[in-house]
Amino acid sequence: LCTIADTLSEHASDQCFVARHGGEEFVVLFYGLDKQAALAKLDSIRRAQAARRLRDRFTGQPFGQITFSAGIAEVTEDSDTRSALARADAALYQAKAAGRNRVVFI
Repeated sequence: LCTIADTLSEHASDQCFVARHGGEEFVVLFYGLDKQAALAKLDSIRRAQAARRLRDRFTGQPFGQITFSAGIAEVTEDSDTRSALARADAALYQAKAAGRNRVVFI
């Protein structure tokens, strides 16, 4: 969780808000970006995370990588903004079903 949070924070900007959303999930809100631009930005963050090689801080031994999948939904598509979270969650499950380590939007 800390590694993902660090990567998201490193790539956050004034146009982005990051928050943990229960368990192992995060919500990232992009301001002023359409779905394609948000997809490109989040996929860039995903690639940066996948490129990180993690090491045990005490032994220095590598133990692999941590990747993530993501789902994107545009909040402005619906008058009920809460439905965007449900659509993003559905997209996340599509990303996981398609093999993980990817970003999907509905």
